[in-house]
Amino acid sequence: MNRIISVVLLALCGAALAPTVRAQTETASLAIPVLSLTFSPNYVAADKGFWRDQGLEVKFSSIPGVGATNAVLAGSVDFTNTAASAFMRALARGQKLVAIGNTLERVQIELVLSKTFLQGRAFDPQAPVEARAKALKGAKIAVDAPNSIVHGYIRYAAKKAGLDPDRDVTITPMAPPAMIAAMRTGQIDGLAMSRPWPSMMRQEGVGVTVLSSPQGDFPELNPFNYNLIVTRPGFCEAKPSVCRKLMAGFNQALGFMHENQAETLAILGKRFDKTDPAMVKDAFDGVLAGTPRTAQVQEIGFTHAQDYMVNAGIMQADEVLKSFTGIYSNDYVK
Repeated sequence: MNRIISVVLLALCGAALAPTVRAQTETASLAIPVLSLTFSPNYVAADKGFWRDQGLEVKFSSIPGVGATNAVLAGSVDFTNTAASAFMRALARGQKLVAIGNTLERVQIELVLSKTFLQGRAFDPQAPVEARAKALKGAKIAVDAPNSIVHGYIRYAAKKAGLDPDRDVTITPMAPPAMIAAMRTGQIDGLAMSRPWPSMMRQEGVGVTVLSSPQGDFPELNPFNYNLIVTRPGFCEAKPSVCRKLMAGFNQALGFMHENQAETLAILGKRFDKTDPAMVKDAFDGVLAGTPRTAQVQEIGFTHAQDYMVNAGIMQADEVLKSFTGIYSNDYVK
């Protein structure tokens, strides 16, 4: 009889506790601007169940480009990823956002020029950055969009080389797959983008690396808040546990990426199953080099991003933020 009573009591306790456990699971939505290994921590946190273990269900939404940020502003999603350059330009234009974490501290852009274009030019791949950047003169370069962080990279490099970015370089915006096709056929002389697109041109023997921030070029830009997690002002104050759980999952993912690289590559390989595994590894190596151990936001990362944009001519002097107070918080990373 005592055993029966105990079983009944345990069953009743379980029934009473079940709603409490379910109530602890919260939900959040996260917009991803493009399918890219730049967002490796997102995929690792989801596929390893780090958010689920925290009691948070995160739903991904694929919303291209600036649309992801606009979705946060409109309240249709809770969070998105964005580089400090786009984030700060939005703030300068009166769009209210706040960053609560950062998962990448190094610019991920590379510039490759075609071997055909470089023929007859005195290009030395071991020369200082300023000398290598002179190879841009007269080149037709594909970038993702006008005045994007990628376009800014070409302008920044051209100025470093003493070139006029508006007269000495021709910029052609196009989607990354179109860049590859255009470079193969000689319609463009080079492309600037994050991996794996530059890696494809190297692997095929079509392109030569001229500049690579993943490999350490332009160290004056490090650290750079390259992959901020942003939301609307007031959201985390209203839902602090959601923000804490989200950032706890990101922190777990960052540590896992450093300590379990083979398993991380397996996870990413499933996400990018149409991409050559060698290209996935190449891109991951570049991402890992700029991946911090914690998602805390560094204020100097905003300083470097703002200097970059001004020097690249994609942010005007009157748009410069005099203070970064209130645009970020590390309260939820602890």
